[in-house]
Amino acid sequence: MNIISPFLNDRGAALVIALMFLAILALVGTTAVLLTSTDLQIGGNYKACTKAFYIADAGLEVARDRLRTNLESSTTVNQMLAARVGANGVLSDSTSTNIFTNLYANGTFLTDDVPLIAQTSFGGGTYRVYLTNDGTDGVTTLTDTNNQVTLTSIGQGPANSLAILQEVVQRPEVPPMPGALVLPGPDVIFDGANSNASGIAGETESAISTTSDAAEATVENNLTSISRIDNYTCEAGAGAGSDCINNDLASFDPRLTTVAGIEDLAATFRSAANTDLPGPGPYTLTAAQVGTTSDRKIVFVDGDATLGPVNGAGILIVTGTLTLQGNFNYNGLIMCIGEGNILRNGGGNGEMNGAIFVAKTRDASGNLLSELGVPAFNTSGGGNSDIRYDATQLSKAGGTKFLRKSWQEI
Repeated sequence: MNIISPFLNDRGAALVIALMFLAILALVGTTAVLLTSTDLQIGGNYKACTKAFYIADAGLEVARDRLRTNLESSTTVNQMLAARVGANGVLSDSTSTNIFTNLYANGTFLTDDVPLIAQTSFGGGTYRVYLTNDGTDGVTTLTDTNNQVTLTSIGQGPANSLAILQEVVQRPEVPPMPGALVLPGPDVIFDGANSNASGIAGETESAISTTSDAAEATVENNLTSISRIDNYTCEAGAGAGSDCINNDLASFDPRLTTVAGIEDLAATFRSAANTDLPGPGPYTLTAAQVGTTSDRKIVFVDGDATLGPVNGAGILIVTGTLTLQGNFNYNGLIMCIGEGNILRNGGGNGEMNGAIFVAKTRDASGNLLSELGVPAFNTSGGGNSDIRYDATQLSKAGGTKFLRKSWQEI
């Protein structure tokens, strides 16, 4: 009689189980390899895209510098825009929704616009930058009204990676000044120069420009009392000749008549400042800080400052008390806001060509006022120190640097 063991049917089970484990291990290994490969591919793509991003950003930096050098060579923004037009006679619409229709798609440049920066190799890739107008003027128009333009940089990196960056840039602009000395506010604290050798010449604008009848009367009464009103002259417009002190509210740029407008303008200049000095001071400004007519500087002092005896050019903004001391010459714009207090102190000779703007925008604790307060402009000492309105010096005051106003990645 043959007896069959119950374990004979299990003789191949161990082999089957081992094969199953091997299959599972093989599957796990294959999955791990695939995941690793995918991660490496994702990492490689990210690295390539990051490189394309920085290549495009480098193009924007070069383009801003190109705008600056063009301005320094006396090429206007309008001339730069006109030079970008292609055979069709118009600039391409570079708004973000139209870039892939008008500028670039599927590896091909679609526009016939002349690039501001031609195809340039950089960092293992290339960039090309186009110039159009800004959205306020209309990106396709050739007339700039606000010193703002649009730069579009197309960066191509390794592995066909692509980045398109766009920014609107602005050159710091001095608003039109209605006088050589501008004093907005409900009234003014004013003591004029008791020296017949000093004066204020408004040229084609007012010598002293105010925004209220009360302020105009305060200035005129003071100068009459010291017999110096004939030293405040202009050549054209209302009040031409001597006694050229006017309430010019109707002709003021709106940015110069409100606390918010003045503070925003100062903040724009501050963002481009070559020197930014924190409060409270006081600071005595040096010749190296305040620039020259060949190298204009923007200086922001968040506190008290003294200017003199040095020569300077550009834009000077002071939020505390500004003392104009002795011999000094300056070309451009001087703004004294915040406390809104200027003191011309000591004797000496010098000339300010451009304009001086004084406005009280903050209280003694530095808090913003709801409305403009009463500015102060007082003179102590003699000498021959003149303030002369100069539109050319004002137009050059902000220099040629373009600042990033807005930015986006397409």
